Amino acid sequence: MKIDCQIDNDRKTKVFQVEGELDVHHVKNLKAEIMDSIESNGWTYEINMEKVAYLDSSGLGMLVYIKKEIGRHNGKLKILNLNEQVLNVFKLTKLDEFFEIA
Repeated sequence: MKIDCQIDNDRKTKVFQVEGELDVHHVKNLKAEIMDSIESNGWTYEINMEKVAYLDSSGLGMLVYIKKEIGRHNGKLKILNLNEQVLNVFKLTKLDEFFEIA
């Protein structure tokens, strides 16, 4: 899994470009990187999943955890560019209603 983070201090936004599979073998990497970058005072965190081909339940669980942690710091999480297969996982679990997906 490849993770790249771009920071826009003016907009208080951090965008994580994720590439690969978000499964039990890789969730720790993304979770650690995002948790290490969480700031207080209303930052927005965007996870661009355009190049994520697969997502399992551990990936979903990690995203739920991260959303809650970001919320505790008055931040916001957005999930971007889901492919049809990954979006279906969100829909099947009703998490498409929990997350802000663009």
